[in-house]
Amino acid sequence: MGDVARPAGSWFRACSRLAAIVLGLAGAGAVPSAPAAPPAAVAAALDEQATILRSRADALGIRGILRLALEAVGAGHDAAIVDDALFCARSMQDRDPASPWAGNFRWRLGDERVIDENAVEFAVQLLSLIALDHRARLTPQSMRRLDELLADALPALRRHRVALGQTNIALTRIWNLLALGLLGDAEARREGEEAWRSWLDFTRARGITEALCPTYYGVDLDALGLIATRADSDVVRGEARQVLAYLWTSIAAHWYAPSGRLCGPHARDTDWLFGRGLLDEHAAAAGWIPFPAAGDATEWLPGSRHAGLTVFRMACQRPPPPVLDRSRCSRVPRFVVERHGTHPWQRSTDHVGRLGSIGIAGETRGAEDKALVVNLGGGATTVNVTLVYDGHGDPYGRRRDVGADGHRKARHLRPFLVSSQDGPRVTAAWHLDPTDPVHRLEGTERSIAAHLLVPADATVWDEAGPCASGAVLPADAVAFVEREGTVLALRSVVPAATERSPARWRLVDDGVRHGARRLSAEPAEGGGLAALLVILDLELREGLGAAGFADFRREFAARGVTAERSADRLVVRGSLPLEADLVARRPLACRPLLAEGALLLIDGAEVGRPLLDPEAP
Repeated sequence: MGDVARPAGSWFRACSRLAAIVLGLAGAGAVPSAPAAPPAAVAAALDEQATILRSRADALGIRGILRLALEAVGAGHDAAIVDDALFCARSMQDRDPASPWAGNFRWRLGDERVIDENAVEFAVQLLSLIALDHRARLTPQSMRRLDELLADALPALRRHRVALGQTNIALTRIWNLLALGLLGDAEARREGEEAWRSWLDFTRARGITEALCPTYYGVDLDALGLIATRADSDVVRGEARQVLAYLWTSIAAHWYAPSGRLCGPHARDTDWLFGRGLLDEHAAAAGWIPFPAAGDATEWLPGSRHAGLTVFRMACQRPPPPVLDRSRCSRVPRFVVERHGTHPWQRSTDHVGRLGSIGIAGETRGAEDKALVVNLGGGATTVNVTLVYDGHGDPYGRRRDVGADGHRKARHLRPFLVSSQDGPRVTAAWHLDPTDPVHRLEGTERSIAAHLLVPADATVWDEAGPCASGAVLPADAVAFVEREGTVLALRSVVPAATERSPARWRLVDDGVRHGARRLSAEPAEGGGLAALLVILDLELREGLGAAGFADFRREFAARGVTAERSADRLVVRGSLPLEADLVARRPLACRPLLAEGALLLIDGAEVGRPLLDPEAP
């Protein structure tokens, strides 16, 4: 691969020199001392990654390549590795001035073109830290290449349109513009501060719209940590600290200590079984989890070891703020309601108990949402309970097919959801009509089915007793999932007009190698791509002995819950309030509904608004 370089603009060479002087990294001939030699384990990991980089395999990602450059220069290890990483990154940058992606990067080395414009955000975040913190340790060749990479990336940053609700990329973009401001570009600084103001106003009205996402919350904390400590503006730094306090309070409110992870519904979570991601690295640093962090594989070169490589992590990571209301956030049980939009039903609700949790979203927004999340007992590797709509024969989300966006992800479906929750009880309905374009089917679906994923070591009961693998339950089944004395009771509610409802439920043990099994709602014979409506009435109980469990089974089974459905209207009776227009995809009755201005409530007390918007009444 050639390294055909277009000269960087003189403005960027000048501002890079200015930044180096301001930060004390260079000056009138001054050369900073190199860091001490890295520990042997760090050097070995960097050398191993350098070998992977030299393979020039198609799967090498821009994030992993530039992460290697940052970690190597920050550790003071082998400048040739940094040179090679920046050389490879430059080869992945679109340098055709006529291209619609000019200045952006291919996500993977083997991609034919730019497939994800977010690549420029992750690349510039890493490049900016090299420029701000380690520039004077670069070889002249790497300095020149760094200037070229950043100069050509700036127009791509300016051209990239990021929705304010795409929190993780919006915040990363804001940091990138502010970082270029720190490197001397006053216009980039102004753009970054304006983008920050727009995002903050948007978020104060809506909350964090990428709700409780185990991966993207980690990206949010990375960007916020940089903004809160390095932005030029005292105002922006102070506001970023307020957002950090809000986000950490949200994390703490939804934290499920027995498994060391977030509970409550997760937006954009591709880890269907365990709900882990980049947030683990921040939680581990805060002492919230005692085991190795899950992290995010796309941060690194594929197959590489990275223990001890902490240059990026140390630059971004900040501990939970001292204003965290630990008394409310650690109380069990607690009931958490958090806003994720402007409508009163756009919220997450979450009952967090001592040995179990249950939470549900007010709506689904994408195919990667885990709208229902239940924890039964403890364990770092215990599968969470969630409901999946699937059309590709991949109920556990373990197959990573390349989709239209060029990324390898589970390809689950996005039903319309209406839900109510009161403490440990949930009533919810999921409806997917494949003829409605809002559900965004890809055209490769074979059938539509719904699966309730449960831990492999949980026992599933019907009204008579434990169910064996392969057991078939009726469409209006009453069942109980029990683990470690915590029980999730569920009732499948079937309206009189049943053509869109499950024909039966089946207990299937085909995911035991993943630690999971499933209770699947199967459509009628020959159902194919028919619409599917699943209505569940759920309740969580914990600490039940044998007698208490038997009493609860009898009491729950005797409840009279019914549903009526017309062409456009669904009404569920005998449960929590639930009514919806299935055609307009709009809730008509559900609870709780958020009052105007409410952001984050724990047991009815507002704890979020004073943090995110201290001057609000």
